[in-house]
Amino acid sequence: MTKTDWIFMLNKRSLRQFTPIILATLAIFSSCKEESGTLGLDVLPTEDIFTGTDATSRLMGQNYDPVKLISSDPGYSILGSVNDPFTGPTEASFITEINLGERIGKLNKSSEIREYFIDSLVLNLAYYKEWWIGYKEAKHEISVHRFNAPLSMTETYYSDMPVDGLYDETPIATIVKSANDGLADTSWVQNDYANVWQFRLDDEVANEVFELNDSIMTDRKAFRETFGSLFIQSEPADPESPGSLIELSLTDDLSNMKMYYSYYVIDTADNANEVVDTVQTSYTFPINLECVRVNRFTHNNQEAVTFNDKEAEHLIAQGMAGSMVEIDFNDITVVNEDGDPVNLFSHWKEKLDTEKNNEYSGISAVDIIFEADTTSQYYKDENFFSPAAQALRLYKKEDDQYVQPGYSYNISDTSEWSPAFTGGDFEEETGTYTFRMYQESFRMMVEKEDLRGPYYLSTPDPASYPWKVLLKNSDDPENPNPKIRIKEVSIDTL
Repeated sequence: MTKTDWIFMLNKRSLRQFTPIILATLAIFSSCKEESGTLGLDVLPTEDIFTGTDATSRLMGQNYDPVKLISSDPGYSILGSVNDPFTGPTEASFITEINLGERIGKLNKSSEIREYFIDSLVLNLAYYKEWWIGYKEAKHEISVHRFNAPLSMTETYYSDMPVDGLYDETPIATIVKSANDGLADTSWVQNDYANVWQFRLDDEVANEVFELNDSIMTDRKAFRETFGSLFIQSEPADPESPGSLIELSLTDDLSNMKMYYSYYVIDTADNANEVVDTVQTSYTFPINLECVRVNRFTHNNQEAVTFNDKEAEHLIAQGMAGSMVEIDFNDITVVNEDGDPVNLFSHWKEKLDTEKNNEYSGISAVDIIFEADTTSQYYKDENFFSPAAQALRLYKKEDDQYVQPGYSYNISDTSEWSPAFTGGDFEEETGTYTFRMYQESFRMMVEKEDLRGPYYLSTPDPASYPWKVLLKNSDDPENPNPKIRIKEVSIDTL
């Protein structure tokens, strides 16, 4: 994912002004609790008194429909259809090129001592344990088609890419498969077990590839242009089933197109021309990073997901151009010393710029916390496999791209780079996703309004990640969700 830098020159401050920041670091390492505390005087100058406090406020969010995503060159591809009880129906298909690999032998069909013939051409697609959501036994009628439109690595493709009229309607292979594929549980628990779907492509395509001349079979670009691409789609075998989505690892070594062929070894001595041996072999065509790959999704979620409502019961972070969570730090209010609600950044700009009675204020860190509603996510149907996403990420939208922001900052003539947010992994014990925003990020938001949002919460690599999570969205003042927790430090100079 391309990152964008926030270029911002932090003002150089005196050592005294940076003292709260230095002491905040001590606070983090001196306490085993999440809450800030008051450090003992043994770690501070005798003339200074340091205090630390936590302030928690509600972070307003709403479900956002991204409509489409850039989905070319995805990490993984997704296939299938599912009717999710919380996000509605979703369908997924994909397009991929096939490449030349390391050749095994040479197809010298004019050799006098060998006679070659094709056996079969097979497409292999690999995936791993629980790389699916929905019913693992739901069957799909999967079809492979020749895609006739040229693809280019320099083009940008989107998840709503139209395909009508661009592929041969007659498939070159069809199979019926489920995510579990009829396997026993003992098969899946083997170390790194990968299940592989195998599609035997029709004989006409196999012969076409077998007859390609050496000028094409030794030039990767020429082969991709000649063979074209494959479009893989599916239909539910049982329309009444909720279905499933399966995540496939196309660039895995086990995902490829393999040509099986044989040749006779001919004895030409004394013009005997007798077959003395038959050798069976194969040639592997990989799906690698040179291949254009495009994921396609369609959602029918308008009735299932409440969009653009900050009081929705759930905020839903769903991959595949489903639902994102839009947040804007500009919307946060805090209560000041007088008991009045004020804008978070107006409040902190005043605190950071003002010295009151020899007291200096600073930020050690800011935590952004989202809590998963795993009870709701799992309760409706125990057979519907839909674990909470194991990680979330915060993105900034730049044109058509959602990028993870970072920034560069300069202090004492030294340039440093840092991500704007760290963390975001799911913590099972607490059922939360916590992001950490360090004081440099927060200080820049105080100074530059355009850095405050909006931001979009989604899964890692949302163009190839089918999982989702339901997040609590409560205005309970005792336990708001989502929430922002600011770790404030202050120092009194006596």
